[in-house]
Amino acid sequence: MAGTVLQVVESFGGWRLLDDGQPIFWFPEKAKALDTARVMADARHQFNGKPTCVQAQDEQGGFELMFSYG
Repeated sequence: MAGTVLQVVESFGGWRLLDDGQPIFWFPEKAKALDTARVMADARHQFNGKPTCVQAQDEQGGFELMFSYG
């Protein structure tokens, strides 16, 4: 079963949450975006058994693995 990736990226002075590249939410604070992404990833894994990870954009524009389920 293929996994999914939730990413938190800088966007318009805040942070956008992407679900496999599709924008789904915008947050004014990175911590709130990461909290929401963590809950979504955990729930997706618990209810669907789908491996899910959360990545956050770092200061250099790359991505750092923050959470991984499954």
